[in-house]
Amino acid sequence: MIAFGVLLISTVSVFVAYNANRTQERILAASVWPALVFGTSNASTEGGKQISLDLLNRGVGPARIRWAEVLYEGKPVSGPSSLLAACCGGAEAEQGLLVMNSGIQRRVVGANEWIQVMRVQPMDAPMPAYEKLDDALSRIRARLCYCSVLDECWLLESERPEPAAVRTCPAAPEVLWESNS
Repeated sequence: MIAFGVLLISTVSVFVAYNANRTQERILAASVWPALVFGTSNASTEGGKQISLDLLNRGVGPARIRWAEVLYEGKPVSGPSSLLAACCGGAEAEQGLLVMNSGIQRRVVGANEWIQVMRVQPMDAPMPAYEKLDDALSRIRARLCYCSVLDECWLLESERPEPAAVRTCPAAPEVLWESNS
């Protein structure tokens, strides 16, 4: 009878320890959870004329970006010049526009960090390329894979409401968004 009691107490102790460990792992994962959001905008924070592609980390931990691609009408573009050429005309599309951008490949995005991936401001009138880009915002999408510091990974597809948890990031697409293209 005593041996059975000791065995029962040992079993309960192992069960409690196992559950406590799982709870601690979940608390740790939640404390470093990144949550990236991609968005577009056609006004600056001050209300001025500005088109931007933004990446925001709404989570509580840093996001390590493994790769990122931007698509226009479902086709990948390699950077600001490529996007402007695809949506707004040839090489002359950048004339009259001030284009600024930030790199996002293999970058760590801190909690609550906001990155303006691309920012476009008109420099003079007329602004046909700027207006075309403004009209094209609804057809610009982003796909990127990012991981937490604990190597939990997510695939963000901007047309979906939530990033999908993935065991590991899939292989990077052939055409990635680069800030100098």
